[in-house]
Amino acid sequence: MSELQIGLLMLGGAFIALVLGVNWYQEWRFKKKTRQAFAREHSDVLLDVPKNQVRDGVANDRLEPVLATPLDLPDLPEPSAHTAAPSAGLAPLELPDEPLPEPEAIRLDMPMPMDADDHQALVVAMLDPSLDFIAEVVFRQPFQLNALPRFAVAKRVQQIGRTEHGLWKQAEAVPGVRYKQLNIALQLVDRSGAVNEQEVSSFCQQVARFAEENEAAVSFPQRAQKLVAARELDHFCADVDMLIGINILPRAPINGGELRNFAEACGLQLEHDGAFHCLSDSGNTLFSLSSADQTPFSDAGLSSQRLPGLTLLFDVPRVAGAVEVFDRAVEFSRELAAEFDAQLVDDNRRALSAQGLARIREQLVQIYANMDDRGIAPGSFAALRLFA
Repeated sequence: MSELQIGLLMLGGAFIALVLGVNWYQEWRFKKKTRQAFAREHSDVLLDVPKNQVRDGVANDRLEPVLATPLDLPDLPEPSAHTAAPSAGLAPLELPDEPLPEPEAIRLDMPMPMDADDHQALVVAMLDPSLDFIAEVVFRQPFQLNALPRFAVAKRVQQIGRTEHGLWKQAEAVPGVRYKQLNIALQLVDRSGAVNEQEVSSFCQQVARFAEENEAAVSFPQRAQKLVAARELDHFCADVDMLIGINILPRAPINGGELRNFAEACGLQLEHDGAFHCLSDSGNTLFSLSSADQTPFSDAGLSSQRLPGLTLLFDVPRVAGAVEVFDRAVEFSRELAAEFDAQLVDDNRRALSAQGLARIREQLVQIYANMDDRGIAPGSFAALRLFA
């Protein structure tokens, strides 16, 4: 064999080694990004999400999905590729009750297709003695607000007023509108926890100061009873407050532009928080789809992104439609996995089987039953307030 042939063989071998090395390096980079995207400290399908989404983001305050009655099930095996065929969109889902809009979206000063009595009932229902600490401020003479009073408290405050003509309306500072009474409500519980004695005391002092400055009488509910009720309500909320996450792990990075086309074809839309949302007819989120590392999607950058993983989120108490919406979310995640050659996995990258998802579904049935028994329907106005 000549020196030329030997040199060509060595050169060919070096080229093959270089190609293999580049392929190995690219695969290593992808696996590293995937591990980083799905790295979690706990082992359940529930995702540890950013603070302010679930009970102030404190993991110990969240109930992990466990069965009320343990079932004798064997260890779940690694499932075979079990995915639904991709479709152009999800079938319409008929929800039993449409939820009210987000509290911030309710505008009681706008014309509404209801009679006067129904409108008055809706205004009064803004404040709920089971959810709020309500102070009643009664003026000696009809009083016009030069500005809506502000109160330095951590919890949500709402105000309604009874005009000189006896009509209740959302309180506002409008020339010519004079009030006989203001009801000022401090919300007892939200996802940051229950109101405490110091917060209630500060609220009462501020309301009393406002009443004194405007020559009004003020009355408060029993403080001790409300604090006990707040703690009990918070305990209940902590028991049902879950955010379920289903991770979608592809064999190769997903092109952001292709993801957008698929998501929009299935009825999801990109919202201001940088995630795709499946919305109800009333505009509330049923479930959302985001990058596994929670990096927000953007209109400008999505087409050039290569995504090592995705996470579908289902905010249990804020969704009307109960387990039917969960079934819809699981169906969509399977279609997504089929489209992008991916697996459904938990936070430790263990495959999710039909049995595992069925166990979570059973737990959801019990959670929603508990909420209904409590009179706080999932996705209702009360639920949207408590789990905000």
